Amino acid sequence: MAHKVFIAFLIFIGCTAVLAIGINGIDYYSAPVQMRAFLPQHKFLKPSGVFSHGLGIVGTSMIIIGIIIYSTRKRVRALWNLGKLSVWLEVHIFLCLLGPILVIYHTTFKAGGIAAISLWSMLSVAASGVIGRFLYVLIPRTSAGDQMTSHQINEQFDAQEKILLESEIGRDIRRMIDRSFAELKRPENISQTIGTFLHLQRLKRNVRSTVNSALRTAAVERTSTRMIVRAASARATLIQKSLLLIQVERLFYYWHAIHLPFTAIMLVTLVVHVGVALWLGYSWVF
Repeated sequence: MAHKVFIAFLIFIGCTAVLAIGINGIDYYSAPVQMRAFLPQHKFLKPSGVFSHGLGIVGTSMIIIGIIIYSTRKRVRALWNLGKLSVWLEVHIFLCLLGPILVIYHTTFKAGGIAAISLWSMLSVAASGVIGRFLYVLIPRTSAGDQMTSHQINEQFDAQEKILLESEIGRDIRRMIDRSFAELKRPENISQTIGTFLHLQRLKRNVRSTVNSALRTAAVERTSTRMIVRAASARATLIQKSLLLIQVERLFYYWHAIHLPFTAIMLVTLVVHVGVALWLGYSWVF
């Protein structure tokens, strides 16, 4: 519950910031580029203006901080006990999605030269990050965010099975779940992985619907109902992730091979852009 509140808070902050900035400068951003210099907001909203320049600095800082804190937490053993890795990942995603949006506002939706290279590499990193997050959640993980071992996966299956075997309705639900997934095979390529994932999503929805329907017609107390629903949902999800695991790990490897070079290009071009801006005499409020 606390994690959901934390995620909702980050989403609220991000959406509020994006909407507030957009509404504040909508007349300027929607005006033709050649007409913006004649608008009263131009002094503050142009890329070198106090407001937009500040957005660029804040957005860039958020991206750099987001990359550093997650990479450091992930790789430095001394920090492994400092909070769950999944929470650090959520903060990393928040900073590295909101930061680029602020940078886009800084450019006033136009960029050229080295700034354009930096902008598009940044957007490529953000887009690939969304794909990476999707792949990340398809890999079975512990509550701390670490990838499960085969032993831990089996322990999870045993724990879910124990809950379901405690009642007759639970045993029926277990058989129904296992029967639904029994005929599926592990995908062997990307196209099969996508098809299998979509099929598994439909199966999971059918499982939830069937479980809820069965529990509504059975005389099961509320506490037991919640436990059975959680166990059934977790079992279906774990079966899905186990079936897709080999191909998802392979895709995750390829994703790293794309994501990291784009990140390096973004950082290099960003440093060059900032260096050129300082060399040309552009400064903020300092």
